[in-house]
Parts: sequence; structure tokens; C-alpha cells
Amino acid sequence: MEKEKKEWEQEQSRVEAVLTELDKKQKKLETSAGGLKHDIIGIRKNFWEDVTVNMDDAHEAAETFSSIKQQAEILSERERSHRHIYRQIQNIKKLRASPYFGRVDFIEQGDQKPEQVYIGLTSCMDENEERFLVYDWRAPISSLYYNYSPGKAEYEVPGETIEGEIVLKRQFIIKNGTLKAMFNTDMTIGDEMLQEMLSSHSNTQMKNIVSTIQKEQNQIIRNETSKYLIVQGAAGSGK
Repeated sequence: MEKEKKEWEQEQSRVEAVLTELDKKQKKLETSAGGLKHDIIGIRKNFWEDVTVNMDDAHEAAETFSSIKQQAEILSERERSHRHIYRQIQNIKKLRASPYFGRVDFIEQGDQKPEQVYIGLTSCMDENEERFLVYDWRAPISSLYYNYSPGKAEYEVPGETIEGEIVLKRQFIIKNGTLKAMFNTDMTIGDEMLQEMLSSHSNTQMKNIVSTIQKEQNQIIRNETSKYLIVQGAAGSGK
């Protein structure tokens, strides 16, 4: 009982630490986004300012067109960066209520210490972009969570198969930054979590069920052998 209590406290502390990291990262991104927005507005405002093209002077006309092209490229680059930062901020907001739902501790072959892999709706790294706080459920390493019970396991990366052993597989229910349930499991999804996920009637939208995906469903989702894939099954079969 004491061990379970300690593990619960450790996991809740980790949730709080991740939320703190998300806050710091969001503020940093918002500062960058503000600077980029200011640059974009300035470039757009002054894009045609003082631009005169003397078509009688080929050299001058070429220089002017070159300058316009350069400004357009700078503007395009700033806008791409701003969109990328905006998507990152949206991902952080998505993670805040429930940063992740699963964890696997995986010892890669040849290593002594397991890597703790926390899995959620989208990937997120720490403020300095040095380590993953959360792995996207679609990432190759996340297939460990869906495909294996504790024991020997492997996952594919481009050109290589990573082999090793899962020493812990844990599932969470986190709401509004608070750990509500936690249990170790040999399965991809326990009935307790599935019932919890589907029992809320706070709105009529489709519930997020990526944390309840079974091994067979995961294999279909990740199937890349053909352009088109038809999934057949009766109602309630998990299509």
C-alpha cells in the first residue's frame, strides 16, 4: 500500500512538472509568435513603399525586382514560422487538461536503464527542445504501448528494428491536470479506463478513444502496405 501511494505521488508530481514545462514553453512560443507577427505586419505594410520601377533602366529594374522577390521570400518564411509556432501553442493547449494516458518503460537491447515513454495525443518536448515530455500516440515508439505486454518487444523506425524489453506498462486517467486513476496492465486497455472514457456526457461530440485502441486496431491504423484499406466488421466490433 505504501508503495502504491508513493508511485501515485510520483506520477502526480510528474503531471505537475509537465504542466509547468508546458506553461514555460507556451509563454516562450507566444513571445516568439508576437515578434514574428510584428515583423509580418511591418513587411506587409512597407512591401510596396518607396518602390518605383524605372523600366527605361534595365539594371535598376532588375535590382528592384530582385528586392521585391527577396522581401516576398522573407515574408513567406516569417509566415511559415508563425504558423508552425501557432500549431505548437494549440498542441500545448490540447495537452493541458490531460497531458498523456499511457506509459511504457522500455529497455533497449544493450542498455541497462529503461526509458520512460509517456504517450498522449500529440508530441511535446521540453522548453529547450532537448527531451520528449510526451510522445505522439502515432509515433513508432508508441506502438510498444498498443502492441505488447510487459516482456520482449520491438518497434520499427526507418531502416531499423529496435528490440528490447518492456518492464512496465501503465495507464492513466488525468483530468484538468489531476491524476484520477492509474493502474499497471498487461493489456492495451482495461475495462475501467474504457468505461471512464465513454461514461462522460459533458457534450455530444465523439469521445477521444486513442487511449483505448486495441492491438489489432493499432495494426490496421498503422498499415501502410497499400494506398486504400477497407475495414469490415459488425456494429460494435471496434471498426
